[in-house]
Amino acid sequence: MKKKALLGFALATATFFSGCAMMQPKKMLDDPTLYDEYMTRSFEYSSTACYEATKKTFADNKVALAKDDPENGKMVTEKYTVASYTQRDDQKRNMENNQYIKFWVSVSGDESSCVIKVTKLKAWMNTQELTYVYPKQGGPSLWDPIFNSIKDQLEDDNN
Repeated sequence: MKKKALLGFALATATFFSGCAMMQPKKMLDDPTLYDEYMTRSFEYSSTACYEATKKTFADNKVALAKDDPENGKMVTEKYTVASYTQRDDQKRNMENNQYIKFWVSVSGDESSCVIKVTKLKAWMNTQELTYVYPKQGGPSLWDPIFNSIKDQLEDDNN
């Protein structure tokens, strides 16, 4: 099951920036409701276990941490590639597109439960920083696989 989540994390992110997202309502990346509504999960595990599971999820996906502060329950990933693909432009030349992401994560709670929340997200298409996301596209392709992997980590560690 863990491999499915990791595979989804690696492969499904390509759809995050796809054109079919245009049909969905977008949310600005500086809108706090984006994070409250879509990028917050609660688990019935200690905050320490949740922090370690989150950290392990990023490590398993070879995502480095720029900030790792377990005492305050905060971590920030390095900017990392979520997808790279080649497409043909209008003049029939190949054009490479690289998609990057960076997460700010907060883990809070006590000995019996935790809340894991992405508090900030930055995304880029090549060198252009994006200002919005389509949550219905971004969820299944970007943050849901992370939260699913965290859940799998927690369940594996407690079995």
